[in-house]
Amino acid sequence: MADRRPARALAAVIVRFLTTIQPHATRELARWRHRALAIPDPQLRAHVLHPFEVDRSALGAALFAVLAPWRQQVALVRLLVAYVLLWSYVDVRTERDPHADPQLYDALLDGLREPSPGDPVADVYLGALLAACRHGCAALPSWHVVAPTAWQLADDGRAVQVINHGPATQAPSRLRAWGETRGASWTEACAAVSSPLAIHALMALAAHERAADADAETTAAAYGPVSALGVLCDHFIDHAEDAAAVNHSYLRYVDSRALVRLADRAGSSVRRLHDGERHAVILAAMVAMFLSRPQASSRPDTDAAHAILDAIGPPAPQLRAVLQASHLRSPRAR
Repeated sequence: MADRRPARALAAVIVRFLTTIQPHATRELARWRHRALAIPDPQLRAHVLHPFEVDRSALGAALFAVLAPWRQQVALVRLLVAYVLLWSYVDVRTERDPHADPQLYDALLDGLREPSPGDPVADVYLGALLAACRHGCAALPSWHVVAPTAWQLADDGRAVQVINHGPATQAPSRLRAWGETRGASWTEACAAVSSPLAIHALMALAAHERAADADAETTAAAYGPVSALGVLCDHFIDHAEDAAAVNHSYLRYVDSRALVRLADRAGSSVRRLHDGERHAVILAAMVAMFLSRPQASSRPDTDAAHAILDAIGPPAPQLRAVLQASHLRSPRAR
């Protein structure tokens, strides 16, 4: 008899996302977009507004709210959206301005903890994001349980991003040195903390009343390969842009077979978590969103995308097919 758990989990996630989570997330994005319109620097304002128009990462982050109790859902959506926008804003500021203050990366950690006394933030938009993240974290019933693990992940992400967006000639050797201290593949270790996905999962865990220390550690470990896979899939579809801009890409050090093995580990690791089938839907949705884009089909190794989706398992291949069809129907695709 076929295992119907993936199909039931997918149906439950879709219903909850479309009926409650997406409307809340859309309102939050509209609110933050209104704030971004007030950024006085026109060039910075244009760069900050760009993700609101083309990037689905905030809706992807909001999807983690399907893991939370209903009564915590709205508060968690607000936090997830604010924190992913914080990461996006830091990326925009540091990627577009080679002279940006490296201390901007401190915001990735500062958004998860109480501010230091007498430490005002002159940037109004950044200050609002930090305040929203701090308030959202403090309101979660088990934030105190997951906070140390989340802080460590954010601190690691800060360290890697500083290197990754530093001098291009030094980045590979410095990233390798940092990653090799983590005991795993240095590319996987660096890629895993270059995304807030594991922190999103910890936020969802903190929405539960009785989260335990062991739950936080298990969740963070399970999302290591998931976060790494997300970053590598992003680089997978941006291969032409990265090459043209001479951007540093971890995909230069990882072949398609290693990507497939990583996808298999990511799927296995999240399914072992509590409510594992819903975690698996989140993973499938993330990867399908990346690999359904036209850039994925323009690569010479198009079979790699199919192999990655097959390694994750249902419902990843099915979601990719649906998303590809939606791209074809979209006015932007014509």
